[in-house]
Amino acid sequence: MSSAGQPLRLERLTRRLAGLWLVVVLACLAHNAWYWVVHKGAPVTDMLAMLPRDEQRPLAAQATQALADAGSRRISVLIGGGDATQAGLAADAFLKALGDVPARHHVDDANQNAWLSFYAPARAGLLSSQARAQLSSAATEQLADQALAALYQPVGGPRVGAWADDPLGLFGQWLAERAHMSRVRIQDGRLMLTDPAAPEHHHALVLIELPGSGFEIAAQRALQPKLEAATQAAKVLGASVTAAGVPLFAAAAAEQAEREIHTIGLGSLVGIVALTLLAFRSLRPRLLVALSMVVGLGVASSISLLVFGELHLVTLVFGASLLGVAENYGSNYFSARQGLHASERWAMLTRQIPVVSLAMATTVIGYALLALPPFPGLRQIAVFSAVGLVAAFVTVLWWFPLLDGSGRMQPTRFAHWLGSRRALWPSLGRRGIAVLLLASAVVVAWGASRLRVDDDIRQLQSAPASLVADQREFSRLMQAPGLAQFFVVQGESEQQLLEREEALTTQLRALKVDAQAVSDWLPSLRRQREDAALMARRAGEMRPVLAEKLGQPLAASPVQQAVIDPQAWLASPVSEPVRAQWLGRLGQLGNGRDGFTSVVLLKGVDTAQTRSALAALKLDGVSWVDKVGEVSELLGRYRQLMTAVLALGFVLTWIALAWRFGRSAWRALAPTALASVLTMALLAMGGQVLQLFHILPLLILLGLGVDYGIFLLEQPGRTETRPFLSVTLAAASTLLSFGLLALSGTPALQAFGLTLLVGVFLAWLLTPLFMPHA
Repeated sequence: MSSAGQPLRLERLTRRLAGLWLVVVLACLAHNAWYWVVHKGAPVTDMLAMLPRDEQRPLAAQATQALADAGSRRISVLIGGGDATQAGLAADAFLKALGDVPARHHVDDANQNAWLSFYAPARAGLLSSQARAQLSSAATEQLADQALAALYQPVGGPRVGAWADDPLGLFGQWLAERAHMSRVRIQDGRLMLTDPAAPEHHHALVLIELPGSGFEIAAQRALQPKLEAATQAAKVLGASVTAAGVPLFAAAAAEQAEREIHTIGLGSLVGIVALTLLAFRSLRPRLLVALSMVVGLGVASSISLLVFGELHLVTLVFGASLLGVAENYGSNYFSARQGLHASERWAMLTRQIPVVSLAMATTVIGYALLALPPFPGLRQIAVFSAVGLVAAFVTVLWWFPLLDGSGRMQPTRFAHWLGSRRALWPSLGRRGIAVLLLASAVVVAWGASRLRVDDDIRQLQSAPASLVADQREFSRLMQAPGLAQFFVVQGESEQQLLEREEALTTQLRALKVDAQAVSDWLPSLRRQREDAALMARRAGEMRPVLAEKLGQPLAASPVQQAVIDPQAWLASPVSEPVRAQWLGRLGQLGNGRDGFTSVVLLKGVDTAQTRSALAALKLDGVSWVDKVGEVSELLGRYRQLMTAVLALGFVLTWIALAWRFGRSAWRALAPTALASVLTMALLAMGGQVLQLFHILPLLILLGLGVDYGIFLLEQPGRTETRPFLSVTLAAASTLLSFGLLALSGTPALQAFGLTLLVGVFLAWLLTPLFMPHA
């Protein structure tokens, strides 16, 4: 059959495929309805889920996740700033306004006595670090004098039990050492602490435990008004309120993301509909373009849920910006359709399909390249975007010809005016291009002189300043350990794990690093037996000396009656301060057997020198984890890698373009390459600190910018209005969506949006200059 029969064959094929596509779209619509409405699915708000896992050290990733899960349900609130009575009254008002939210502030006598009753049977095997050192080195006479001083002093150190049972007060010293590991004290049955910088300022501690995960949006919405009412009730009494916890940051992130989804999605939709109205006037093109975008988002959502099982809020925010790109295919169709009768649309499609398919492929490849870095969030965005664009493209290709009406589509005055602006751009010859490149080189050199690169993951922090300030103040008052750097300890048994922890903490304290470990509260059996033997030996040496000084015989101290069992300790309230650091059976040892795991947290690891010293520690079963440093290093590595991938992308795109345009392929590619370099220079000149999320959008720019070159190079004449109308509408829609994304409060999305805002504008501006004269 001749080429004249191609439109007829295309029409028949399109009618069949349109029906199949309708079935797919309806299935995706039903799947979305089931997941979001019936199943009551909710987007993920946990920012850790966006970060890469440590594939080389899966145990470090598991430990990080376990710590995050342990803290995902707790909010800690410090109320006060005045005397203890005022802080207590404000805490009572806070708890009353909090209502039925599970919270703890008061401690009854039973809980206080539980500590003593749990550890007392094993007291003969519990020594503080200072007491162990003293018993190991001090002379017997010196120890005896110290025991007598404790007996005759009217006010001495902490003592539990009779003097004869523990002349040196060793059990009291051990309990006191545990107490000093936390700044929280029980005062009049309340959890209280004082400001380390101003001891006269008292604070009441309220611990809120959520029944579910703090990342659940429904739980966040239910808690937020109660928390605000409780805070106001405490402030009415003149108290300060400092709250900290993962659920607060998760709620802030969810609120920000939802706000941006509405702003970016609605803003993009309104802008695109307005453009379509001006360009095509009638209602049908507007409805069909909106349909293609809705189908794109619906199919992308369904396929992403099937692939990943969940969707992150950041993916949905990015997906809202996808509207502007998905609109390109609909606008291109109606731009080409203007001035044609309905009977001519199939011949028009026959000419358009190879060009539009090439343009779509280059754009999808750009999005797909986002999946190369090992960031779960980026991979989800890549799948969502690529699927959404293909779905929008297929909708245009298979549904629009059947739904766009039966009459002739008259060009509007605005469309004619906009398309005719193509004549304002000259087609530069070799000399003109040389001048343009020279001027660009000056801009690039200026930008390079001001270029700053920083891959620190903390640059991507987007929490509200008030929350960050509260978290810092809470950490200062509590002097709590950080979660960014820690040690993971493993052992074949519970006892080997505790022994390895003790070896680690001994070295840490030698380096003057304050550590918080499970073994501080749960000594290993070896440590308990060694301490019991040491105490018994020194007590036996002291007994005759004390008897001589007192002038009467002394009975022997009781031998150790019990040892502390890990499972009993975990089940007791005494384990609460460090229970989250005991991870139990987590991960495998080097021999493939399951092992027991714990985490040792650190305080005051602020300098790079200290972190380097800690990373250099080599002990059996001990691993150093610096999540901030590791992710930052990974960001830097992938920034460099993706720069190389971008260069490879340009080469592959040039090969694809050469297949269709031959020697003229450079004209479609060069404007985007120049726009990419100029974008980086302009961002550097504007004070942007460049990182991975400025490089990744250049992959998308490669696909979008080359589309403009393809459409214009297909009909390069300066008097051709349809190609320039299509390109301008596409660029305007993309600028609308990504321009709004540049206003995002999430730094990664803001970097994405800003880069594409500048890059797309430059690609649109430069592309006509590189077109040939004819």
